Amino acid sequence: MPKFEREVEIGVPVEKAWAVMTDPNQWPQWFPSIEAVSNVSAVEAGGTFEWQHGDKTGHGTIVSVKPMQRLEILTQMGSDKDSHVFELEAKHGFLGAGESHECLVKYTLDTLMAGGVLASFVAGGNPRDTLRVKTAVEQLKKLIEG
Repeated sequence: MPKFEREVEIGVPVEKAWAVMTDPNQWPQWFPSIEAVSNVSAVEAGGTFEWQHGDKTGHGTIVSVKPMQRLEILTQMGSDKDSHVFELEAKHGFLGAGESHECLVKYTLDTLMAGGVLASFVAGGNPRDTLRVKTAVEQLKKLIEG
């Protein structure tokens, strides 16, 4: 299963970043391949939603939520499944002292492909997924700081 990772420092407290990341109305602005979201049951473990990309509809499940720290989402469109893990960490001042006014967001995309070792090897160098992850964190940063 190929994994693509990227992290970005965002100039806001964790609470503000978390509020944007867990708002399904904001997802089309930054979440990879999601152009619209509907039928959201809840943004909590076990919650589900539908999403659109072009003329296709996919399904999503919230796998786990650790408030202000971790959000894991599984998306599926047809036989294509992806695991999206977002981890947040408060960035403190000099020597870890002081109040946090910045956070670090780490995004890991795990393409859950069938096809064995050869398929995983080929997908592991997939520039499309590398770009999806890079673009997502850049758009998220812009949205949160904007």
